[in-house]
Amino acid sequence: MSLLDILLVLARNKTIIMRTALVFTLLGVTYALLAPEEFTSEARVVREAQQEGGGLSGGLPGGIGGGALSGLGISLGGAASGLTPQAFPDVLQSREVRLAVVRDTFRFPDAERSMTYIDYVNRPPGVLGVVLNYTIKLPWTLKDALGGVISGPPAPAGTTEAGEPLIPSEAEDEALKSISKKISASVDEETGLMTISVTAGGPQLASDLAKSFLDRFATRVREIRTEKVRERVQFVEGRFEEAEQELETAEERLAQFLERNQNPTTATLQFRRDRLQRQVSFKEQLYSELQSQLTQTRLDLQRRQPVVTVVEKPVPPMERSAPARTTIVLLCILLGGFAGIGFAFLRTFFKTQEDQPEERKKLEEVRQAFSPNGFLKNIKQYVGISGN
Repeated sequence: MSLLDILLVLARNKTIIMRTALVFTLLGVTYALLAPEEFTSEARVVREAQQEGGGLSGGLPGGIGGGALSGLGISLGGAASGLTPQAFPDVLQSREVRLAVVRDTFRFPDAERSMTYIDYVNRPPGVLGVVLNYTIKLPWTLKDALGGVISGPPAPAGTTEAGEPLIPSEAEDEALKSISKKISASVDEETGLMTISVTAGGPQLASDLAKSFLDRFATRVREIRTEKVRERVQFVEGRFEEAEQELETAEERLAQFLERNQNPTTATLQFRRDRLQRQVSFKEQLYSELQSQLTQTRLDLQRRQPVVTVVEKPVPPMERSAPARTTIVLLCILLGGFAGIGFAFLRTFFKTQEDQPEERKKLEEVRQAFSPNGFLKNIKQYVGISGN
């Protein structure tokens, strides 16, 4: 086919091409005008670098140096391993962070009152939502319905004694899926700067969601970073309290003995006095050692507290991020033009084949096979074969 033949096909089918392009353009304009507006709020955070092996350089606040505490059996050194900035996006999108965010209360543009994100996602659909669910979104509606029947009832939700979730409820699970599509994060490998982007249906809502993610993210990082040390602090505190009570008990026993026996003369009384004094000395030494360990562990907990600095706070965006109406319309025009050209060449091809008797028979067979009657006939034949 020469270039002249191609131009001839386009000239003869220019009406079809223009109509197809016009239909696609109208569809694009309609979608661009009816598509909900979305706004993206961004925030940037960075973790401050900690000295490896230096511990708390410069000592403690108030001018107390590390050398002064080392004489008391307290060390400030030791490298701290923990989360790196590369792991921040995974922490941000973890189930714990997302679950804490969806339980927060926000003001939604299309809601009459403030509500949690869980209530907003699981609220009853409006009239337009019902129409869309049973027209355009019908395949997804059927998929959700069949999925619920096949999988059976959801697992029961519950919480631990500390309030941590064991299994998210069905409503929480829907909210977690929805919020996952609105949050994204990226980390600059050179600077360790993480950019958080939150997209929502309103500028203020996008900013509020970003702030909630920041707060929950910082809390989660602190929990992960200090989990082991906090457990050790609790253990040492428990042993320290026990040692304090044991020391008080030993001192009371020694005091009661000395009150009753101010001048012990017999060997039995002197032996008992010495034994009580040894118990008090041992308890004092144990109490002093645990006190040093408790102070050391608390200092370690403070040293391991990660410092996540907000470089750029989230603010309500001035311009929408979607939909890009001009881009959508232009893409629809191009798509419509290509579709019209393709249809024109197909139409010309079939007309050319119809002029040849042998090719006409092949086309007729293809049409019959793909016609509604042809489909029904094939189904009946298949059912008959299966039945036999």
